[in-house]
Amino acid sequence: MYFDPGTGSLIVQLLVAGLASIGAFFAIFRTKIMDFFHKNKKEENNEKK
Repeated sequence: MYFDPGTGSLIVQLLVAGLASIGAFFAIFRTKIMDFFHKNKKEENNEKK
């Protein structure tokens, strides 16, 4: 199977963009989860006082 340079470049771009978007998704997802649990801790601390 033969890939010309344009096709190879397109495949590399797709792989890099896919990895970057997966990384961004998990970074945002992790931040939202951490914020959710930190918010609950703050609410518990305010109720105890």
